[in-house]
Amino acid sequence: MVLAAVMNISGYTAIFYPAVASFFIGILYVIVSCKVPKRFAVLIFGIVPCAYFFASGLIEGVIGSIGVILLSFIAEAILGKERPDAAKITVSGLVYTLYMSIIGMAENFLFTDKYCNDALAHGIDGTIVEQMRQMYGMKWLWAVVIAATALCTFIGIAIGKAIMKKHLRKAGLV
Repeated sequence: MVLAAVMNISGYTAIFYPAVASFFIGILYVIVSCKVPKRFAVLIFGIVPCAYFFASGLIEGVIGSIGVILLSFIAEAILGKERPDAAKITVSGLVYTLYMSIIGMAENFLFTDKYCNDALAHGIDGTIVEQMRQMYGMKWLWAVVIAATALCTFIGIAIGKAIMKKHLRKAGLV
């Protein structure tokens, strides 16, 4: 998520923060799912973004935190006890990362003016806020953000699987 924060450099690119973050999270999700084959590993993995959202001090952070916990539980249920199952890892990883684009972006798209006014009050540059107001004002773009998040998660998971198979097995770590 920290690597994806570079997307916040402009209001035009900030909208795709969830997609970029989900790429990196997808890679890590595979590693966590395979290397820690115990129940609730994904829920513990979800505590990091939960703390990140909550630390923002914004209502968006609280909503994002709730979303992370909720979708972490659903992802755990999908994984079940058979953690090395590639299909289950892919589906549960997709469910897990969608918290960013669905729940995490809900305030941005549903209450755009409030979100942008809060951003101004927290010292975000006015030019960037107006760019965000323009982007979040296009409600149909939310579907694009959700689809981009799912696609980037899938690509990240595929790369994570390749890393696990190629590098970690050769190193004798898996």
